[in-house]
Amino acid sequence: MDTFIYGIDFGTSNSAITIWNATTRSLVRDPRIAGVDATFMYFPYTTKRIAPVLGNAAKLRYVEDEMRGRFFQAIKTILPYQTFTETVINNQTYTIEDLVAIFLQSLKARGDAVTQQDVKRVILGRPAVFSADPAEDQIAEERLHRAAQIAGFTEIHFQYEPIAAAFAYESRITKPERVLVGDFGGGTSDFTVVQLDPARQGLTDRMTDILATGGIPVAGNKYDATTMWHKVTPLFGRGATYDSWGKQLEVPDSLYRTICQWDQIVFLRNAKKMDLLWRLSGLSNDPPAFERFQALIKENQGFALFQRIEAAKIALTTMVTAPITFTHPKIPIDLRITRSEFNKNSADLTAEITGYLDKFLADANIAPAGIETVFLTGGTSLIRSLRAEFVTRFGQDKIRDGEEFTSVADGLALSAPLFFPELHA
Repeated sequence: MDTFIYGIDFGTSNSAITIWNATTRSLVRDPRIAGVDATFMYFPYTTKRIAPVLGNAAKLRYVEDEMRGRFFQAIKTILPYQTFTETVINNQTYTIEDLVAIFLQSLKARGDAVTQQDVKRVILGRPAVFSADPAEDQIAEERLHRAAQIAGFTEIHFQYEPIAAAFAYESRITKPERVLVGDFGGGTSDFTVVQLDPARQGLTDRMTDILATGGIPVAGNKYDATTMWHKVTPLFGRGATYDSWGKQLEVPDSLYRTICQWDQIVFLRNAKKMDLLWRLSGLSNDPPAFERFQALIKENQGFALFQRIEAAKIALTTMVTAPITFTHPKIPIDLRITRSEFNKNSADLTAEITGYLDKFLADANIAPAGIETVFLTGGTSLIRSLRAEFVTRFGQDKIRDGEEFTSVADGLALSAPLFFPELHA
């Protein structure tokens, strides 16, 4: 009987599984595990305990139900937060580990359907940095480990996601290369410099080949937030003024910083904030804006709006202009954003990522000229302004692309010999 090990990339935006056959020393390709699943989870409101809807189906069902249930996105980003331990859904208590385990169980079930075994071994991806706080970083990994146990795994190892991406790239090359891997997801931007050699693929000791690794919690979700801030929040009254005892005061920015994260909008649904918005609709110089703001909260439209913002970001990777349209009757939006406008609005984020990259290489005493190849993966790597910074530093001829959404899972599975050497003796 063949022995199998799973590589699971539990991502902020998307998740994937790849299977390693330790007996034949090869990846298992099967349409049942091909591609990625969106890391969405939706619990319809009910009085009974039911399994949540997962993936893209969760988004569709959430919208169909007029966004009345509990919807989770980017659960991975919650892992480092000590203050979030559990939540109550439909009168049932779920810990953060329980929620993550539901995703992992789903991926495991897909893998088990292919292998026809109850596979207990897994290599889980983790970002180079869950949090800049070492204690929070450790908490995040411990929680992910516990979630894997709940999901049914007993032999659990972690691999840094950018290292996994490097091993995926190594399977494509024919000669040794010193490679900078940039793995850009929804929550983190991670980097690794690694000496790759196809002749060393599958060896059990590769630690000396890893020259540097690090990361920063700035990625795709923050690019969406900056579009919301610069382009969309003026339609909800940012910059408006209101009359206060004969003086014209500007509406506080704090309201708008909250709505730049769709999952935080729900915290504005309280009597004090809703009363403020109601009063602003009468006292401000832009009453329709605050009527839209109230509807955004009351009608629970944050997630749906951010889907349109994200769609515009993706469109700008291939187009020079993209629409941001929203057809809710109380929140009509019909905007267009240009790529140059998007680049300008997000310039600080791009600078933060590339500033970290420059320091990362300097701290490792690695000059850009010493990098032979730059392998970019993850959906955020497709943002034009970010890619341009890599071209400036390393030259277009060094840039290589991967399977943006599946290379990490492939690399995790290809890491199997490092963590289970007894199966490859």
